[in-house]
Amino acid sequence: MSVKTVCFSFLAGSLWAVAHPVWAGVPDDVRKDFAHAVYSGSPELIHHHNPQPLLRAVIVLNVKLDDGGRWLAEVVRTNDEQPEMLARAIETVRRAPPIVVADDVRSELRRNGFMEAWLFDSDGSFQVKTLAKAQRMGQ
Repeated sequence: MSVKTVCFSFLAGSLWAVAHPVWAGVPDDVRKDFAHAVYSGSPELIHHHNPQPLLRAVIVLNVKLDDGGRWLAEVVRTNDEQPEMLARAIETVRRAPPIVVADDVRSELRRNGFMEAWLFDSDGSFQVKTLAKAQRMGQ
């Protein structure tokens, strides 16, 4: 793993761990429902322990709904040296089952969507930031 990858993973993971952004338009419970949908659609890829100190990759996607109610992913931030992790994150969005949302929220999800981050461990398993446990401390 290159120094660039390690530094980016550490910095991105640290920033996401301490940041508490406010997402206009999409309520927290909708993001949580989406995260649970990702977990149910790809259970074999999820880990349930605290993420490792130096993450393999942090992928940030803007998640939207298409007109048919299917999830779409637009890449916001990726790690160019880990294209397979980007492909995995996008695939988990595609595999996530639909959730029930109010019409005004559905409209917001189609128009603007919301940001979500995939935090990948070395083995390729992940947690999404909305449901992630605290990252383990380095030694």
